[in-house]
Amino acid sequence: MSETKKLLEELDGKVMGLLSNLSESKLDSLKRNQEIADLKNELAKKKEAFDLLAKENEALKVERPKENKDDLKIKIGEMVKEIDRCISLLKV
Repeated sequence: MSETKKLLEELDGKVMGLLSNLSESKLDSLKRNQEIADLKNELAKKKEAFDLLAKENEALKVERPKENKDDLKIKIGEMVKEIDRCISLLKV
């Protein structure tokens, strides 16, 4: 009988240990799930910011050639005027 009691106590201790491990595992799992959710939210925010920057970049690429064309037109106009002045000086 006493041997049976020892085995039951030993078994009870092991069951308690397993329940404790299960509880710790559940807590760890909850923490990890929360961390995963936080990381997914952070990733979504960064993706949104990236998409916004990509759109801004595209807009700037489209805008830049217009600015360059306007600048080039002004410079060409100035050069034409300078050439006309030079031609008029040569005629004198």
